[in-house]
Amino acid sequence: MKRLESQSSVLANIVLPLVDGALLVPNATVAEITIAGRLNSAISSPFLLGTLSWRNQDIPVFSFEGLRDGALPAGIEIRHVAVLHGIGHRDALPFFAVALSGMPRIERLISADLEPVEAPPHALIHSVVSVQEQPLLIPNWDYMERQIIAGLAAF
Repeated sequence: MKRLESQSSVLANIVLPLVDGALLVPNATVAEITIAGRLNSAISSPFLLGTLSWRNQDIPVFSFEGLRDGALPAGIEIRHVAVLHGIGHRDALPFFAVALSGMPRIERLISADLEPVEAPPHALIHSVVSVQEQPLLIPNWDYMERQIIAGLAAF
């Protein structure tokens, strides 16, 4: 019986590679990983990269590093994006995409696999954990969505 309980607490997560690190998000928050292609409209923003036509709708594409640091990382190349579900602000932002620096991978984890890492506080980052000695950022989803919505409203 204990064995079944421990297996049921294993959660599928996705590691999304960034230029200077990686995000750890629940599998359920990712709608699709897709080739970025060409962005439809260039937006002059430190984090919004434009929009992507995805499933007959235009969704905003953003750089996590740009939102965190206030400037796009040097040499950013957008080959793939992770299309994410809006959670707290679905009416205004049902889907959005984050630029990736490589191919994501699935990680099946239990809470014991996550080791907290001390990091300077940042409104965009809920917490930092280490999984197999790799530091991973867990985003503050509500803050991330609110910043994207505010950035889009400025244009």
